[in-house]
Amino acid sequence: MEATVQRKDFLSQPQGIILVILAAVVIWRFAPMNPTTLVLIAVAILFLFGLKRPLWAMAALLVSQLTLTSYMVNTPFGIIISLRLLLLILMALSMWFLHAQDKIELGTKAKRIIIPVVILIGLSLVSNLFNSDFDYAFKDFRNMMVGILIIIFLPAVVRNMKDLKILCGVVFIGMTASAIIGVLQHYGFLGMDQNTLTYGFIDSWGEQSRVPGIAETELELSFTLPVVALTTLGIFITKGVSNENRRLLGISAVIMTIAIYYTFTRSALLGVILGLMVLVLLLITKKVRAEFILVGAILALILIENFGIAGDTYMGGRSEASQEESSLSRPILWQASFGIIKDNPILGIGGAQFSEISAQYESSVDPSLIQWEEDRYWGYRTLGNQKPHNDFLAIWVYYGTFAIIVFLWFLAAVLRNLVDSYRASKKRFIKGLAIGLAAGFITYLVNAFYHNCLTAMPLLWIIAGFSVATAKLALKTKEHKQPRYAPAEALRKENS
Repeated sequence: MEATVQRKDFLSQPQGIILVILAAVVIWRFAPMNPTTLVLIAVAILFLFGLKRPLWAMAALLVSQLTLTSYMVNTPFGIIISLRLLLLILMALSMWFLHAQDKIELGTKAKRIIIPVVILIGLSLVSNLFNSDFDYAFKDFRNMMVGILIIIFLPAVVRNMKDLKILCGVVFIGMTASAIIGVLQHYGFLGMDQNTLTYGFIDSWGEQSRVPGIAETELELSFTLPVVALTTLGIFITKGVSNENRRLLGISAVIMTIAIYYTFTRSALLGVILGLMVLVLLLITKKVRAEFILVGAILALILIENFGIAGDTYMGGRSEASQEESSLSRPILWQASFGIIKDNPILGIGGAQFSEISAQYESSVDPSLIQWEEDRYWGYRTLGNQKPHNDFLAIWVYYGTFAIIVFLWFLAAVLRNLVDSYRASKKRFIKGLAIGLAAGFITYLVNAFYHNCLTAMPLLWIIAGFSVATAKLALKTKEHKQPRYAPAEALRKENS
């Protein structure tokens, strides 16, 4: 019998990955078209591949959500639709035509995620219909449906570990390129500070050091980079890839960390610290439960906020006045939010009315904060103009007490999927991906504690989708259904 030599794919080798990353950086700066057009072309090319293999359509969606998170598309029917929803609809049609006879396999732990999401969608719909008009209720319902579609489609297109590595590779290449571009933007090297999705975005803020990379804003970059950086570190620690690629992961994690710092977002750096603590905790013990990790992270954030640790941390790239403004506006919003929750504990107030109703709760806020705001802004009010700046409070205020309980249930389920996958799988790549995502998930929760991440981008739904995909592969039973082939063909495939 002749030995067969398997040739490695170009993108499975560090040289190939480096060349693609560098090509992305060079094209971003020197292509004769603006970055938005470049991203749309990349998404379109990936989606064309997805017409025959839906995995690439999911890759197109991931690229779009790392970049053009709020991009809207004008359809021929006169309807404006978000790019993410359009891609999901087209992906659904593609999967229907290509795999109409196949059963979608999500794994045994998918219900753990899908059930609380369905309940949360139902509670949000009821709250919005009760408190708002039908148009807003439908709009919010549509946005929530994006989440469950991502959670279903992502594990559905991942049928084996190679598929999982392809999606992770797309994200890794995109975010490493984004980190490099972000560092170059910070130093204005080669004029990269003007090459942003929103032209002149860095200058328009008056803080040229805060960088967006290939994202729309510096905040969105600070949401995604910590998740990817810690996931990369998890795979590095567990030796989930070859030694050559492992060195590349280590270098990339360092570059991502530098770029995270240059976003000058305190919650991102705090998230990385807590994420690293969780990573170490999972590595040294096999007994800690995911629910305890979630509760511990939230309690740590509450303590940090009450002691003013995050608010007092000075970031050299931002003015002290700017930090003081953002640090003191949150307590105003949070105190008003608790006042609203006290009066509307069951159904909340819906997602559309916070700005209007929060202005009526000035009496729930510390008078010294209101006085500080009057002296600082000459009449400007945070209340009536800002969202809660905390996803946990936002869910509670918008949809009621039952909704926040279900939301916490959902978060615990995502973390549990990742922890279970890390402990159950014998594949180093899956173990590294699972433990890295678990740590990265904590960084997301930290950012969500200080920002409106859920409405800004569907990163939470993407992490949840990956948690289902890793659980599907890690916890897959040894018994498989027989393939739908004729006996002779099945025997031939088995022997091959």
